[in-house]
Amino acid sequence: MKKLFKHRFGVTITEVMVIVVIIGILVASTSFILRRVGRHFRLTGAATQFKQDCTLARQMALEKNKTFLVRCFPDSTPQFWQIFRVDSAGFFSTDNRWRYELHRLIHFGVGSDVSGSTGPDGNPIPSDGVSFPANALALMPRRGAPQPGVVYLTDGTETRAVLVNSMGSATVMQYKNGSWQ
Repeated sequence: MKKLFKHRFGVTITEVMVIVVIIGILVASTSFILRRVGRHFRLTGAATQFKQDCTLARQMALEKNKTFLVRCFPDSTPQFWQIFRVDSAGFFSTDNRWRYELHRLIHFGVGSDVSGSTGPDGNPIPSDGVSFPANALALMPRRGAPQPGVVYLTDGTETRAVLVNSMGSATVMQYKNGSWQ
């Protein structure tokens, strides 16, 4: 006797629609989490980049036996920092490869997570987020950073501080549980 029904392979339109709805719900529920994680990584990346640029400027100052500056521009749009070197005439010149622009969601300053008014160096937090004189960190060949300071970067909710000591060495810090760590 012949079979009346053959085995069919494939999916129905209803099954495809159910799968699409499930994927849509998963994407919608994770997009909020991923957006926050993305901001966190952008902020941490910007702070780490500033630290590395300070290290680069310090290394170049030692190698070339000239003063280098890491100058922040908190009043510009977009905000950025740039490394300057002393040329043969004693003027500061730069190269565009030594320029770092902050992402539009990241800016100099402190966010809502910082409750105190003092930074990791014990000094008051400046309103523009940069505590170096004239917003410039000078790195000298054998003296390091004669005027150390802190740069604050925030996304509005989280803050990172890059503390530069008198030797020109930089450390990235975060405000947690009422103190800088």
